[in-house]
Amino acid sequence: MKLFISIIVCKVLYFVGRLIGKGSSLPGQVALRICPNALALIRLPKVVIAITGSNGKTSTAELVTRSLESDGRSVGWNREGSNQTEGVATLILRISSLAGIVKKDALVLECDERYAKKIFENVKPTALLVTNLCRDQLTRNGHYEFIGNCIRDAINAAGKDIKLVLNADDPYVSALAYAEQLCDGKIRLLREAMWFGVGRDSVIKGKSDNTPLANNYIYDDGAFCPICKSKMTYEYRVAGHYGNYLCNACGFARQKPNFEVVKIDYKSGDISININTSNKSSAVETVLALPSLVGAYNTTSAIAVAQTAGVVAEDSAKALYNYELKGGRTIRFSANGRDGVLLIAKHENSFAYDQSLIWIARQEKACTVVIMVDSISRKYYTSETSWLWDISFDILEGENVKDVVLVGKYITELSMRFALSSVNQKKISYIYEPSDLKTHLRKNTNGEIYAITCFADKAKLIHSLEGDD
Repeated sequence: MKLFISIIVCKVLYFVGRLIGKGSSLPGQVALRICPNALALIRLPKVVIAITGSNGKTSTAELVTRSLESDGRSVGWNREGSNQTEGVATLILRISSLAGIVKKDALVLECDERYAKKIFENVKPTALLVTNLCRDQLTRNGHYEFIGNCIRDAINAAGKDIKLVLNADDPYVSALAYAEQLCDGKIRLLREAMWFGVGRDSVIKGKSDNTPLANNYIYDDGAFCPICKSKMTYEYRVAGHYGNYLCNACGFARQKPNFEVVKIDYKSGDISININTSNKSSAVETVLALPSLVGAYNTTSAIAVAQTAGVVAEDSAKALYNYELKGGRTIRFSANGRDGVLLIAKHENSFAYDQSLIWIARQEKACTVVIMVDSISRKYYTSETSWLWDISFDILEGENVKDVVLVGKYITELSMRFALSSVNQKKISYIYEPSDLKTHLRKNTNGEIYAITCFADKAKLIHSLEGDD
């Protein structure tokens, strides 16, 4: 009876929440108070794909959903990005019948790294995709190796039958397949996994000569082996700590990807992915709507994890051909007749910011770049801004960037950070009130507009940009 009541309450609260533009977590929170073990009592479909990691969860979940739906499957997924226990409960209970049966062919669950264990104790995924692990919301998450341990606990909670899809280029993600301690001085593989990655040639050949690869990080994450803590060497780095790594002390090294991007054309968006199995190698090709390294990783991992559910890689590639995300991570707009693109980059995450900056630099168009920090998080309060010093804002020093406009209440912190960058100070302007941005852009800047902010500031930035004066 409690389960029945919790399902009804969740459905009603979700419906009301949609009417007022809220309600992705609250319905599940209330429902779990009524029936704390509701998730364990629900009958789930045969395919349950979970996605976690520091970056790319929401975008990749949408791509996986697109692949499954193009294969004729009905899919339930937390499209709102509400990825903690209550948000997952909202999704599952609202799409369940009153008898507690999810009448979908598949579930795609974006899961917060710290909440994944609690979710998996009741909802057993058939496959888990881990996108990456990097510096992210350090005031909430602490060190990324701690988050790696959280995901390891989640894998154990999910059970031995779960299929792992892991980023071969990220040593912290790769380590999840291995024992935490050496055995007789050697590494020990605990779980088989499907691996995805981006090859060196796809990055080196695909980039223009004057676009940085963003290996100029202030810190050197990935310098030490996550297993034995010895110094690692890299044959190359794709970005940050992604690359072809080797620990000479214990032998921990990059696995050969089952799905590896071998070509990225940053002009046309063409990418080619080699698929390596035990007895053969083949290739699929698709097109990224917004060509970027991040897009290549998200697309490749989506194709890989969809294959665990029986979707042929070639079919996924066709489904994702030139597909533009609907989840609000990239938004096109017009301001006073000028075209613009808003890139959502999670605050407190320098890797995400750097990749957005690199995408802008690769466009090689005369442009104005708007960076807004008016809030830091929509989930919790913090005024900690040390993460701004980890971002490689020097990427914007190119001649194609004509103007840089800094916006929001943290403008002092932004101005201090840019004062110590290599960006020409004469092209930087400062706007405290977002409402003054549109007029400033019209009077004082030129070219296409590229804006970067986080989800917390997305609505107010769009409101301040769209339309004519």
